[in-house]
Amino acid sequence: MTSATLSPEFSGSSPRSSMALAIEYRAAQAIAKAPPKTTPDTWADANRRLPKGSAEPGKWKSSKTPWTIAICRAAVNPRARRVVFCEGSQVAKTETMFNIAGHKLDTDPAPMLFVGPTKSNVSTVIEPRFSEMLRQSASLDAKTLKGRKAKTLAKQIAGVLFRFAWAGSPTELASQPAHTVLLDEIDRMKAIPGEGDVVSISEARTATFIDGRLVIGSSPTEGTVDIERHPVTGIDHWKVAPGDAIASAIWSLWQEGTRFEWAIPCPHCHRFFVPRFQLLRWPEGSTPRRALLEARLTCQRCGAEIEDADKFAMNAGGTFLAWGQDVVGYDPAQAGRPWHRQLGFGDENGEVTGEVEESDIQSFWVSGLCSPWVSFGQRAAAWLRAVRSGDQDRVRAVLNTGFGELYALRGDAPAWEDVRLGCSIEYAYGRVPQDAQLLFCTIDVQKNRLVYVVRAWGPSFESWLVEKGEIYGEGDTDKPDVWEKLDQFVLRTWDGMPLRACAVDSGFRTDQVYSWCLKYGAIAYATKGRDKPSKIFNSNEISVNDRHKLQLWTIDDKHFKGWVQARFSWRPDQPGAWHTPQGEWPDQEDYYRQLVAEQQLRLPSGRVMWIGGHKAHDYLDCEAMQAFLAHVHGVANLRPAGSPVTTQTARIVSRPTVRSTGVQVF
Repeated sequence: MTSATLSPEFSGSSPRSSMALAIEYRAAQAIAKAPPKTTPDTWADANRRLPKGSAEPGKWKSSKTPWTIAICRAAVNPRARRVVFCEGSQVAKTETMFNIAGHKLDTDPAPMLFVGPTKSNVSTVIEPRFSEMLRQSASLDAKTLKGRKAKTLAKQIAGVLFRFAWAGSPTELASQPAHTVLLDEIDRMKAIPGEGDVVSISEARTATFIDGRLVIGSSPTEGTVDIERHPVTGIDHWKVAPGDAIASAIWSLWQEGTRFEWAIPCPHCHRFFVPRFQLLRWPEGSTPRRALLEARLTCQRCGAEIEDADKFAMNAGGTFLAWGQDVVGYDPAQAGRPWHRQLGFGDENGEVTGEVEESDIQSFWVSGLCSPWVSFGQRAAAWLRAVRSGDQDRVRAVLNTGFGELYALRGDAPAWEDVRLGCSIEYAYGRVPQDAQLLFCTIDVQKNRLVYVVRAWGPSFESWLVEKGEIYGEGDTDKPDVWEKLDQFVLRTWDGMPLRACAVDSGFRTDQVYSWCLKYGAIAYATKGRDKPSKIFNSNEISVNDRHKLQLWTIDDKHFKGWVQARFSWRPDQPGAWHTPQGEWPDQEDYYRQLVAEQQLRLPSGRVMWIGGHKAHDYLDCEAMQAFLAHVHGVANLRPAGSPVTTQTARIVSRPTVRSTGVQVF
């Protein structure tokens, strides 16, 4: 390189210019460096053996998880500063990192750093697996320092240091430079107070290496993202979402890069598509057991059903496609791998068309549906079991780790018209649907009226709005008249079904609420909303007066509002769906508008705040209390009529035994 090829600021002969020239020269050398003769995937095929107890013990085969090949080769691409892969579980994410590390240590040793989410995870899971990999590779085992000088979390391999660290440990992360930093499960890592996020801190460790890089892998967490169909290729891709819609660190990093998605050829139409959760199908009304046996993947291009038996062949012909890319000329009878063409290796079956935006961040997404070790039915059954449990953390975990997709717990309320369109199904307002088994009423107390919702509940948290409205008295709600009208209301039945429980918000007119709940102690729940309590609901005995005690239920109202709003996007035929009646019924626009009057906003700091509280949201408050009652009464344990009854399935979560005497309504 001559000075004529340099920009003006690097010309001249001053000491500073000479140093700058040397730096630019080294950078040019790194970029121009030819791809290595071996790559992490070919190294792993030749050197790695999986121990007994692994999913498939014996010789490592990259062909079993072919998407790892492109990720491994991106990690040795001199133009890649970061390699990011967002994936579901059981798709060899951590093993891919081990392949990259093993190849580097064996062929071109340099200091490396592996960062896990917690010290416990690193010490009890990651380090033992990595040590086993070293033992199973004859070449690496011979280069590993052993004996009393050997350190568990700072290994000497081929004369260089391979260290382990974890999030929340500034000393471990900031101690020594590293050529390659491997970050595993960054969505489970917390920022270090006063230091910043783990990615920035880790990248600083590579600064002394001209070709240093980060390799970042994780399953995602929360965020709201849409699917967008390319107008030319017809392939559905994840749409780039604004930053404030994404809380997941790995998804944000993935969006910053090339945005490759693992696409597979349909065994029926032979066109490529990207598998994702919405393409997984099972018979309507399926139990987890039936879904395990009958779930199928559907092709986004032709709609054909695809069985697990086709998965290996589809993965073998799969490729990573970015926005605007497609595969033409694919021959299903051949075993070529189209992604080789993108990365400049080997022959290909078919041709990848379309350009990829230049980026020094190579980013990849792989659905958990592609895992060779977990069937479509197992993914579907896990989803249905999570939905039936009613546990949002469990549902989130299945979607994040099982499918590698974002979960929008935060409610992110849609337009009220969309809620009406998406949630309304055919049944009559004021009637109880046949599948309903429990009926709850919830009441929000205002200055001059009581706002109520009556909702029916069935198996798997499926629910139906039966009635909503307002009860007025002669005066304000501090007068007895309106409470006497409420007495008459709760003694009603709907299609012969009485109310199982009533919840009343005691935040306003507290004395009147307590008095009414004492009167209807068998079914009445006095509630009090709290922000971020230790539990989503809890009860404590309080003294109302010298003679009477009452159970006051503290609830995380923001959690249950999010629970309700998250249901707005569920398919009507999905277990746990949240329904409203079609047709005309009183003031329905006002009801729907109130459901979306509040919504969550996630700040860049990660903190969540609710906005829109100045608007009327009484019906949303009532629906949140409905979700609370459903959890307290064990709606998750309800079973369809005619199902075998066992001790476990018949269990209903009991409320505390302290009750006042009063009207017994059943």
